[in-house]
Amino acid sequence: MFIFPSIHGELTSACTRGLLDHSLSESLFPNFNFDGWLNIDCGSEQPGVAGGNRSMPWSTDAGVTKTGFNKRLPTRQALEEMNTLRFFPDQTQENCYVVTLQYSIWPYIVRAGFLYGNYDNLSRPPTFDLKMDGQDWTTVNTSSVDDGVPLYHETIYYVGSEYPEIKVCLVQTREGEVPFISSLETMIITDGLYGKMIEPFNNPHAAFHLVTRTNFGGPELRYGDGYYDDHYNRIWTSGATPKNCVNVSATSIVFDEIDNYPPIGVFNDSISTVNASDSIVLIVDLPPLDGPHSACFIFYFSNPNDTSGVRATQIYINGQMNSTITFAGPATKVVTIYPIDVVGPTINITLSSDPESTLSTLISGMEVFTRHDLAVPQPAYYAPPPSAAAASELLIFMYHVLALTLSLVVVFY
Repeated sequence: MFIFPSIHGELTSACTRGLLDHSLSESLFPNFNFDGWLNIDCGSEQPGVAGGNRSMPWSTDAGVTKTGFNKRLPTRQALEEMNTLRFFPDQTQENCYVVTLQYSIWPYIVRAGFLYGNYDNLSRPPTFDLKMDGQDWTTVNTSSVDDGVPLYHETIYYVGSEYPEIKVCLVQTREGEVPFISSLETMIITDGLYGKMIEPFNNPHAAFHLVTRTNFGGPELRYGDGYYDDHYNRIWTSGATPKNCVNVSATSIVFDEIDNYPPIGVFNDSISTVNASDSIVLIVDLPPLDGPHSACFIFYFSNPNDTSGVRATQIYINGQMNSTITFAGPATKVVTIYPIDVVGPTINITLSSDPESTLSTLISGMEVFTRHDLAVPQPAYYAPPPSAAAASELLIFMYHVLALTLSLVVVFY
């Protein structure tokens, strides 16, 4: 267990800074060598490195796609990788990225990024489809976000072939609306991340599409090499605060080694109900689904070091209580609830105070994924087994052939 200073306060632990640094590097954070990662700045003419504390290398898309045209946005964007894009006006050909990965038989986070930026001066953000390895991934609606805000689609995908590569294709679905892409990233999943959800070696034929990854009460968090950043290149969007809640900043954080290694910044800020008896209600919008799907809910809770009492929270999903979490002292905890069948278009999540609780309900972060079963590819020589009727006819035919052969043998002799 480690106690970290909040960025809003001072260190209250007796640990020395040197011991804290050693604990961080040895126990909590991965190696910053980007092993198993590939970050493609689509449309860029030269490789680069993200500025600030995001010292992450980006490559061009030369060699991973053969179609489309590069374009630089007319207005400079805060994220360097969003200043360029590749667009695909010719839909008579297949417009795909074929990305070779470093390791096979392993799960990856795959994330595609889009920022329209009125690059074509038409003021018409397009809608189009994404496919991965020949299967439907998602529909990209670039008009669903404000101008200048990147849109991301992310999935956890198991790369099971001994030839580790993925093929991401952009498909036009509306006349006159041209597909484009700004960034494409792949990150290998290590250190047991999302182990309770993906079970990679038990079920390689499923993808988990990210619906939301939210940091409540605090700013957006991205990759960086600071203590409070995400070290697995995940993006935590800043969540809205319900009307009956307030943002709460911790003065210090008791951080245990917990599932999925969330960034410390997630626990630095939270939302809490104004009244201890109130509930936190969170509405999650689902993308269009082709029927019921299993969903995975991951909740990140903290109990700051400067609180005393009992904080007990009941978790309801669409009106059904699924779990209760109790804090009797400062700590951080992760609750994974999977599987839960969902249909949409929305999911209602209610966090209610348990009768034994003396403190208000509080949550720091949340992730929601939907599971999508994939068609199992068959080898080229594969043929489905015959039906019972076909098998019976085949046996009768073989019987007649055998009888005819025996009769010819008898006549010959």
